[in-house]
Amino acid sequence: MGEVKDAGSGAEETEAAKIWDARAAEKGIFNFAEEKGLIISKESVALLSSNENWKKILEELADEGNFLIDNNILGKKITVTKISHATPEVEIRKTRFNAQAKERAPNFRVMEEYDVTGQSTSEGHIEDFLRLFRSKYELISAMLRERHNLSPIPLKQLEKIQKNEKVDVIGIINKKWVTKNGHLAFEIEDLENRCIALIMEKEKELTKKGEHVLEDNVVGIKGAKLSNDFIIINEIYWPDLPINKPKLLNEEVYIGGITDLHVGSQLFYEDKFKKLLERLNGKGLEGKKLEQMGKLQYLIVAGDNVAGIGVYPGQLDELLVRDLYEQYARFEDLMIQIPEYIHVFVCPGQHDGVRRAEPQPAVPKEFLPRLSKLRNFHFISSPSWVEIEGLKNLVYHGASIHDLISSVSFLEMSKPQEGMVELLKKRDLMPKYGGKNPYVPEKKDYMVIKEIPDLVWIGDMHTNGYTTYKGTTVLNSGCWEGQTTFQEKIGHKPTPCIFPMINLQTRQIYETHFLRETAEELAEEKK
Repeated sequence: MGEVKDAGSGAEETEAAKIWDARAAEKGIFNFAEEKGLIISKESVALLSSNENWKKILEELADEGNFLIDNNILGKKITVTKISHATPEVEIRKTRFNAQAKERAPNFRVMEEYDVTGQSTSEGHIEDFLRLFRSKYELISAMLRERHNLSPIPLKQLEKIQKNEKVDVIGIINKKWVTKNGHLAFEIEDLENRCIALIMEKEKELTKKGEHVLEDNVVGIKGAKLSNDFIIINEIYWPDLPINKPKLLNEEVYIGGITDLHVGSQLFYEDKFKKLLERLNGKGLEGKKLEQMGKLQYLIVAGDNVAGIGVYPGQLDELLVRDLYEQYARFEDLMIQIPEYIHVFVCPGQHDGVRRAEPQPAVPKEFLPRLSKLRNFHFISSPSWVEIEGLKNLVYHGASIHDLISSVSFLEMSKPQEGMVELLKKRDLMPKYGGKNPYVPEKKDYMVIKEIPDLVWIGDMHTNGYTTYKGTTVLNSGCWEGQTTFQEKIGHKPTPCIFPMINLQTRQIYETHFLRETAEELAEEKK
């Protein structure tokens, strides 16, 4: 008779071997992550241990500048690694629309010196964070020193100043608090020293101004010395923008803006967005509106192009498409209908297939095989800068504005343009470190606003809003997604399906409200 094996014993040995293999894999993942300078959670290790390509995945994440590895960013990378699609032939859909922009040579350049795509080198060491804040202090303090009404001294020289003598200093805010006597206090430091700066409770207007100061802000202070490490504040200064008149072109050229499509969401207004695509191709327009659309030569897409997966609590229940790659395929199906003479600049947001931490690199070409082959599509980082017709455009999805609004009482989600103006005053897209929005300490500072922007394009808040501040025009077109359950819980009402175009000859903004048009059409049908 043949040998009879103990089935129960064999199953136990097999199960024990699996456990040993899993533990060995997890140990190998931890060791490899440590070698690469990556910080990885236990949950992420467990997820990786079942994937034979774990080493390749970690190497790619490290090369892309990711050092904090969680299940969100890991899930996106695994999706890209697992799924391979044959790249289809690119279909360029030309329009019969006789647009003037088609006959006009475009004039633009992506300012690559401010684009993190392919330039991320951070390893997440303590030295990287120290360098980040040192760079931020040096860049913004240099702007403050250019102010004619500020003559700052290093904090270590306070000991040479007489008590009660006037003094100017520049510092980064370490700590902010209200004293037991109601005074507003700040601990500030420069590269060599630190001190306490105080706004007296009786100074109501100055105290109100002090509400704008957040931890990690770099500010200029005029005050009086009380002791070697104590200043009474008389005035606070930001680097701010200089006062300029809006730069205008000598011909009529338009830039349009869209943001927060969230393709793949059940709440994406796909039918309304298709109407926009028809308008871009001249359909349904006549007279002045047709002429204006024919002069649209540039389109800014300010992030959250797809819905993503698992970005907020309960999102899966609101997804129409639960595959990230398929979400981008549908995004391509739509965007490829944009006329070939319109140059499109696409930046990412937190829902896109990139790291959540800022600065965010451009959406990878693996997700966009067709659009990445087209000459009129340009994929850029968030934040990024594009010079168009000699005007400098700052393109930023706007995630840090959330932290800013939640930290102060004078800003509202319904007015995102005002939050952006606050960032322009600070000259900083990273106003506060350690909030909900994460940042990568890159060797080069991408978050300080080094240039004077002519136009700023933002998204994220799902709310439409515009303003002009000291010659700089700020635009948030809103979104193309309906109100989510999460937004309803926090009382946020989006303003979807609005398409703004700005005339670069006059800076006048023209809007098309696609939801309003639908309502008007229904009203006409009922008559």
